[in-house]
Amino acid sequence: MPSRLLVLLATLALPFPLVALDLHVATDGNDAWSGKLARANPARTDGPMASLEGARLAIRKLPRPLTESVQVIFDAGTYRLAQTVAFDAADSGDAAHPIVYLAAPSAEVVLSGGRELPAFQPIKGGRWELRTPAGTETFEQLWVGERRATRARSHGQGYAFMRAMESETKVAGDRKDGEVFRQKILVDPQDLQAFAEVAEAEAHDAVINFYHKWDNTRRRIETVDPTAGFLTVVGGATKPHNSLDHHTGFVIENLLALLDEPGEWFLSRAGLLTYLPRTGETPATNPATYPVLEKLLTFVGSADRPVAHLEFRGLRFRHAKGVATLATFEPNQAAVGRVDGVITLEHATAIRFLDCELSRFGSYGFSLRRGTHAVTIEHCLITDMGAGGVKVGTLNDEPQDADVVRANRIHNNIIRDGGLLFPCAVGVWIGSAADNEVTHNEISDLFYSAVSVGWRWGYAPSRAKRNRVDWNHLHHLGKGILSDMGGVYTLGPSEGTSVSHNHIHDVTCFSYGGWGLYTDEGSTGITLEGNLVHDTTDGGFHQHYGKDNIVRNNILAFGEESQVQRSRLETHLSFVFERNLVVFDRGGLLGHEWRGTLDNYVLRGNLYWDYSGRPVRFPPADKLALAGWQQAGQDVGSVVADPLFVDAKARDFRLQPGSPAFALGFQPLEIEKMGVIGAAWRQVAASFERGPTPPRPAKPAAPALNLHQDFEGRITNPQYPFPSAHGSLSRMNKPGFAPSATKDPVDALLLTGAQAARGKQSLLFRDAPGLPAAYYPMLVFTPNHRAGTSTVQFDLYLEPKACFVHEWRTGGNPYATGPVLSIKDGRVTGVKGLDLAIPLQQWVHFELVAEIGADTPKGWTLRVTPRDGATQVIPGLPFRSPKFDQLSWLGFISNANEATDFYLDELDIRTTDAKR
Repeated sequence: MPSRLLVLLATLALPFPLVALDLHVATDGNDAWSGKLARANPARTDGPMASLEGARLAIRKLPRPLTESVQVIFDAGTYRLAQTVAFDAADSGDAAHPIVYLAAPSAEVVLSGGRELPAFQPIKGGRWELRTPAGTETFEQLWVGERRATRARSHGQGYAFMRAMESETKVAGDRKDGEVFRQKILVDPQDLQAFAEVAEAEAHDAVINFYHKWDNTRRRIETVDPTAGFLTVVGGATKPHNSLDHHTGFVIENLLALLDEPGEWFLSRAGLLTYLPRTGETPATNPATYPVLEKLLTFVGSADRPVAHLEFRGLRFRHAKGVATLATFEPNQAAVGRVDGVITLEHATAIRFLDCELSRFGSYGFSLRRGTHAVTIEHCLITDMGAGGVKVGTLNDEPQDADVVRANRIHNNIIRDGGLLFPCAVGVWIGSAADNEVTHNEISDLFYSAVSVGWRWGYAPSRAKRNRVDWNHLHHLGKGILSDMGGVYTLGPSEGTSVSHNHIHDVTCFSYGGWGLYTDEGSTGITLEGNLVHDTTDGGFHQHYGKDNIVRNNILAFGEESQVQRSRLETHLSFVFERNLVVFDRGGLLGHEWRGTLDNYVLRGNLYWDYSGRPVRFPPADKLALAGWQQAGQDVGSVVADPLFVDAKARDFRLQPGSPAFALGFQPLEIEKMGVIGAAWRQVAASFERGPTPPRPAKPAAPALNLHQDFEGRITNPQYPFPSAHGSLSRMNKPGFAPSATKDPVDALLLTGAQAARGKQSLLFRDAPGLPAAYYPMLVFTPNHRAGTSTVQFDLYLEPKACFVHEWRTGGNPYATGPVLSIKDGRVTGVKGLDLAIPLQQWVHFELVAEIGADTPKGWTLRVTPRDGATQVIPGLPFRSPKFDQLSWLGFISNANEATDFYLDELDIRTTDAKR
């Protein structure tokens, strides 16, 4: 942080409390001294203490109960923490006699969990170098001067896109936290050229960070083939709903060959640290610091004896690893399950952090865990965050009331520059916790949501109640890196929760889901009122699904895709949307799902306006004018009218006299009160420099699929598995899965050892009578073959009565069909002029080959090889449609209407398309 801000922060210190006992700490002190003197006496037999730990231990020796309050005053300087300072109930004050740890007036006091390295020496090429002292542990974070340095990485501040995950195979054996899989990743060979310059041992130290939807995944790189563009990584199974595909960005870290941007560094195995300085830096004035401690402070009490009545004021907490290693991180939404705070509290109460700084750490800042209540974090600067700022609550409901996290206050803080190591993190996260306040904060410059509330996907009961997220300024989120986010993001039943009077803007996603207010799965009983939301990628308000929410008196402005979105048709009341001003100049008004009745959602008394001059249109398909929309009973009292903002183009959303909004009962927003409080503190919030935001990356076209699947491990590459329970990917990935008894007919796709062409498993298609569609079960791939020769090979084992269909199609609707192979009762059907018997209850190998493209022959070749039999070659078979010119859809279907099975194995999909 710039030094001028440190001076300003010091002037904002709150007044000292009236206390009876003062203890002092100084950098030249001694923990054997009493601390009652601010300076050492002439004989140096007494004087200030030397550390926070020394002060904590001295206070423990005071008689209890305390008869006077205590304040520990730190003289200016940097205090290196030798270990995490651990407070327990014996360190508590009481309500009448709190214990306060604070900085002396105007003193800059830094409590650091880091160690400073020797000075750099300039070397050729404009780089600096130093040899780390003997015994220095390997580190993964570094600060040079006042700024975080970036470990040498590819692709500057952006990322490249992988092409495909070619395979995912289970590794023999299990590990404690789950099964282990090896993923083979295909990328552009140019993105792996740095590996051509490094030894094999150094290559194994490289780490890859994947960015996919709302997650990020970190893995060590196991093997690399720079020529072919392949690498392998090992870790947990990918999630079917958020796998690694051509929309997955990636960055490779920790190779000396990648050290090419100012501010980057690399540490060799031999302890040689190399740094490429930024403009204006000098070795003498920019020492390097690395973190040693994982946590800085912990507070751990018990339900009947909590840590209590401690206060920290005007102190700067810096330099903590936060996590044991950055080499691996399994995907975890908001990074809350695996990334803790560097200051953690459990069964703690009446703990206050006032006018502090918490910065330069690799995880979350504060974690308010089980049984923590009445904790205050106020007027603090939380910045340079590996993950996010504050976690409040637990992931799951605590069964005992005493363990519930409740009534904590996150007030008037500046929380910024987060997600630097875990981009999926949020500024403030509230899980299973109640009656907490997140008010008057400025939260900005994150790659995901600013605030998340509730942590229950669906309508199951939750203890997340009556939380307040009010009067905050939330901005510059997403930055085009991740997707599916909101300025405020909610989950699950949260009755009594308020998300109101917030200013939210500049929410930019990568592919989808940059919303201002986002009530996601099961959000219930939330009031969203008086918010100003503008300049978002996908809209001001989106409800995926939820119940009984109120969206009232908001300004929702200038979403790129749409302004208001509803994503699921439900039988109950989703929300009431009333007295809102909705304005835009591009995109549509109401996005996605607006079927239903007046019992499902209510829109009334709103104002709509399109500054582009287009007529404002409503569902279905944006064809209705407001009058037609209102005939269905919706939007009673709403109008299409210019709201008469002072200057909408300049984002001045004050209303001019005579605005039609007033006639609707709209109450003007008090925008000037949103964000942090106090003129000087607002000046601090506005003083941070924000570098240019890279342009939102364009979504790459899907690569051509080349795949071999032997069904010995998980099914990973159906880029479009049929999205229903019939033949679902989740069933396919459960070996030995058997459908449970149900009143409805059940089909299944499942891995089985009952048959196998080679290896031990194949994929079973189990059909049943009376299914909702004759083509269940079905397995679909999206090959994206646009040119060249396409070849599909597979082994098939047909039981009697099996009805097998394999089909190639173009995309679009209507689509064109190319090769079709249908087998019923042991004979090929559906191909004109082809009458071919296929043996049942034995493995048969099939190969289909066709030229793909607009100017290629309109036909295909079939090769059929029964086990232990001769190959039959049938060339010149016609496409079903002469318009077939691209392989965009490839399906395997069981088309029977009775109980029957067939097995698929050794599937191979290939193309010679050079654009793969």
